[in-house]
Formats: sequence, structure tokens, C-alpha cells
Amino acid sequence: MEKEIIETYYYKPSDFNQDGRRYLDGKTFRDYIKECEIDFHNRHSTEYAYNLYANSQTMALLARSNNAAPFLIYGMDLTKGNSFDPIEDPYVNHVMDKASKKVYVYGIDSAFMTEFDESGYPVLNDDSNILPLTLLVDDNMRNEEFRLSVPTTDNGDESEEVIINVPIFEYA
Repeated sequence: MEKEIIETYYYKPSDFNQDGRRYLDGKTFRDYIKECEIDFHNRHSTEYAYNLYANSQTMALLARSNNAAPFLIYGMDLTKGNSFDPIEDPYVNHVMDKASKKVYVYGIDSAFMTEFDESGYPVLNDDSNILPLTLLVDDNMRNEEFRLSVPTTDNGDESEEVIINVPIFEYA
């Protein structure tokens, strides 16, 4: 499992109607998550959130706010605790998908994906660090919270710079 930079965000489920829209202003729950993605980037200026952790009820609210068809289920189940295992989790979920009559949605566009193709699908920019937001179900979380995170390779250890002498070859 990877280390992650994590921010936890909160909301009141009672503030949203059955369609995932906020009673106060009609804003969708998805729009609220986009605001949180922007906040995450502002807090960690070189990073963009790659993962959204939430319980099944929060994922259902997100699906409704996106007008998802009833046969779509949002989120990948975590198989080892409360963090994403990028090797094991997709494999286990793929096996479960084969036996299901539902269609699972494992990712949605990032708030920072601003270019769309003629069909309305977001276009990935290979030169940026912006990727779709992976949806991860952690049913140990409360219904009033979700986490945004990005994996990091920083393990906190100070590393010593190693100089390797590489021989220089010349072709004659």
C-alpha cells in the first residue's frame, strides 16, 4: 500500500435532496466535490486528488447528483483496510463485476479536466498530472465525510544523494 496525502471533507446529507442537489442553492453534490478538489489542490499546490474515499451512501448521493442510471453503482470496494491497494483492489473488483448485473463506475472526471471531446467525454492530457478521480468505497467512514487523496512516494526518510560513476564510451 502506498502512502497518501489526505484531506477529509464534511457535508450534511440532509442538505441534499433525492436528486443530489443542495436545497439551499440547487448545487449538485458533484459540484461540491469539485470545490473540494480545488481546495485540495490549493492546499497541496503541486498535487491533484486522484482518489475519493467515501461510504456507499455517499457514493449513492454522488451517483444521483450525476443523474446516473439506476443500474450504475459508484465505487470500488477496498479489499485491505481503508486505503487503496492499486494491485489487488482492481483485480478483486473485476472478479466481482463478472458476477453482477450492475455496472460499476470506478472513476469520474477531475474538476481540473476542462477539455471534452465531441461526445462530451473528458480528454486526458498526457503532459499533466491530472487524472480521473478514482472512486473508492470505505464503509468504515461516516455518512457525513469523504476523503480526497493522492499517492506519494515520499516515505519521510531523508535519503542520501548517491553519485554513480558511469564510464564514458566513445564510438570510433
